[in-house]
Amino acid sequence: MLRVLVPITDSSEVECAAKHVIERYRDREVVLYLVNVQLPISRFVTRFVSKRQLDEFHRESGMEILQPLADKLDAAGISYQTRILVGLSAEMIAQFAREHYCDQIMVPRHKGIFESLGLGSIGSQLRQLIGEGGRCEVSEVY
Repeated sequence: MLRVLVPITDSSEVECAAKHVIERYRDREVVLYLVNVQLPISRFVTRFVSKRQLDEFHRESGMEILQPLADKLDAAGISYQTRILVGLSAEMIAQFAREHYCDQIMVPRHKGIFESLGLGSIGSQLRQLIGEGGRCEVSEVY
């Protein structure tokens, strides 16, 4: 069965991601992972809150971004799993893809902040981390 990872970094990506995911996978058997990566919070802040509060904050913030896509997939009858990760986006996405044996990662093709800074798009960063001959295809589709 095909395993597809759809990382969503902000709510502006939801409409396009939903369109592509529904078009491609409505009638196919697929394991679909919706992932949001939250940046770690500074130690200056974390020393004043419990790990439980911090985990809850990351979970709520991530689900706030993923929920609109989840609602659209529910309406289309497409099953999925959600995951909230904490760390640097490209590294966490690549690690998740390896650990879950993903066949494909669908990422946005628009310019992100990293590309604007000359660091490359999330797609190009993932290709470098996974490697050209890697098991997982990186598709810039939405």
